[in-house]
Amino acid sequence: MDKTGRQHHANGGIRVVAVGDLDELAGFETRWNDLVGRCPTATPMSSFPWLYSYFRHFAKAPTTWVCLFALRGDTLVGVLPLIRSGTSSAGTIRLPHNPHAISVDAVLAPDAATEAFHALLEVARNQGDRTTAILFSRVRHDSPTLSLPTPMLFRSCQLAEEGAYLPVPEDFDEYRASLSRNFRNNLNKAANKLKRLPNVETSILAGSEADPELLPRFASVEAASWKGEIETAIQCSPLLLDFYRDLTLQLHRTGWLEWQFLETDGHPIAANLCIRLRRSLFVWKLGYDAEYSRCSPGSLLLEHVVCQASVDRTIDEIDLMTNQPWYNNWDMTWRPYNDFAAYWKGTLHGTASYCAIRLKDRLRQNLVLRRIKDRLQRGAA
Repeated sequence: MDKTGRQHHANGGIRVVAVGDLDELAGFETRWNDLVGRCPTATPMSSFPWLYSYFRHFAKAPTTWVCLFALRGDTLVGVLPLIRSGTSSAGTIRLPHNPHAISVDAVLAPDAATEAFHALLEVARNQGDRTTAILFSRVRHDSPTLSLPTPMLFRSCQLAEEGAYLPVPEDFDEYRASLSRNFRNNLNKAANKLKRLPNVETSILAGSEADPELLPRFASVEAASWKGEIETAIQCSPLLLDFYRDLTLQLHRTGWLEWQFLETDGHPIAANLCIRLRRSLFVWKLGYDAEYSRCSPGSLLLEHVVCQASVDRTIDEIDLMTNQPWYNNWDMTWRPYNDFAAYWKGTLHGTASYCAIRLKDRLRQNLVLRRIKDRLQRGAA
């Protein structure tokens, strides 16, 4: 892919710069993060801290990467990060995606979204040989990527899954009273057990206090539960430790990093790695010490965070982004995320791929309808 820093001129007075070098990427840091802050649907995973860390640690050969920047004059109006993996089908590029970057999207200035998106797509098509398709994974349902007109593309969009978020309650006591009686009782019992522990303290460290050097402290808590047992905890992987070390450092420099700890006698028993962006708190990584599971430390830490947010009124929602059954205990709201594939018109591979997807969807729908019909017929009999 284009790694030369070349400039491409597009319609609407927009030029696109293709960057494939980490040092050059850092030159866009401030403008990029400012743009993410102005885009209401952009997740932290589409920002400079996340993608700089992603490209540095996950985009290893044979995977190649390039980041396209759309500018109007010196004003950044769009960002489109792209990778091509060694296992990609011919002609296919995609946005970064793995379990540690689950929702990367194009970042588009609200006042220039259509022009910027078209310019970025025009240049994306020329990244490598025979680029005919571009894949977006797990994009928010309200992202402009899914709704902007793209006459040059065939489009396919499917629900991937839902992610949970909690609107910050205006009255915490009223909100807590609305939760199920069984869950409230469990919280009360856990809180009584927690009170028996020595020197219990809860801390929320944001801004300059969110020292990235606290990552080992967080990682040790996360590894003290089932994540450590099945070796998916950050601490179990040198690659993940390096990635999150870079990520937390970059987030701290931007002022977005937040740590949340619940501890007894100086020993952390629950911890959250969070990102404050716009008026949202993204709770990305959660951990607890299984030795203290009788106290439900993770739940009590989250309860404290929700209560504090309802008092401070500095955020409007607590976004967990993912889908876990226990979120229902908190009466969270669910936001759809979609997989989005686009195929360039006028190319044999793009047209054939799009037709194959449509045929597969049609067959799947017919199969579902046939099963429903058979079930209804059996019920009538």
